[in-house]
Amino acid sequence: MRILLFAALCILTAACGSTPKQIESPLMREKTTMPSEPVDTSAPSVDYIGLQRALGMEIPTNNLGYKEKVFNTCEAGYGYSSTHNCHREYMVVINIQLQCRDSVGQVSEGVNNADLSPIASKTVKWNLKGTQGTSQTDFDGFAQIMTVSNMSQKQQRLKLAVGNEFLYMRANEITRVVTPRNWCEQ
Repeated sequence: MRILLFAALCILTAACGSTPKQIESPLMREKTTMPSEPVDTSAPSVDYIGLQRALGMEIPTNNLGYKEKVFNTCEAGYGYSSTHNCHREYMVVINIQLQCRDSVGQVSEGVNNADLSPIASKTVKWNLKGTQGTSQTDFDGFAQIMTVSNMSQKQQRLKLAVGNEFLYMRANEITRVVTPRNWCEQ
């Protein structure tokens, strides 16, 4: 009996040793670890105006400066999933006023309101640490920049461009900007 058991064990060992090993490729491993439901990795279609209202970030454009508010995407709604990819994001609203003075170059004397004209009804292109967009100035040169980011934008450089003219300022320092005359001519 011992010999019979020993012979069966030898046959099994030899059979397993002669079976070719299956090499697992990264693609096969990926396939076996895929979730049963496909996860939507596309960007959500977010209602930013609704989100802005819900977060209390509706700020009149003449209230100049930088404001931000942190929110959890799974609690926000307005197009964000309530169950997938939960993380913190920042709603950023920057209100600016663009005006140009009646001179070009450096100014040795102070500029008063009579010397200023609003940069009215102009498209302002902006760029802020990976996000970009356009805004429109109103009749008095006021404009609002609104974006959502995964990090605070307070210390980031904001680029504003009207036509071929542009400037950089820290996002949390920008309010009213007085530019040379050529900005009004764009």
